[in-house]
Amino acid sequence: MPGIGDPDEIDVIAEDVDGNALLSIVQTGAWPAQGSARGPLKRKLNTYLRYAREGQMVSTYPSLEGRPIVIALMYDEPPPQAVLDYWHNRGLTVARDGITLVTRALDETVWRA
Repeated sequence: MPGIGDPDEIDVIAEDVDGNALLSIVQTGAWPAQGSARGPLKRKLNTYLRYAREGQMVSTYPSLEGRPIVIALMYDEPPPQAVLDYWHNRGLTVARDGITLVTRALDETVWRA
């Protein structure tokens, strides 16, 4: 998974059990050194927001048209507090556009092939 190390890549797109368009940023392994994760995460989130807002998502996945959008920050290890604070604050602003930001710990059984 690219995670925040590749800010231009969409990691996972799916429809969740509630019928939402679910876009997941998947950060596996340890987070970068304290304070250095927020910048790459900000760039990655902006890529996801453009993808959802500018029609690329619906162009690629027409079945997601009109669905609520959830962007999930998924992780093996809990993010640093600065990352969680950024995610929460940014979630308040994107909620105006009908986009929900959530965090979720990865469950290995979900991701096994």
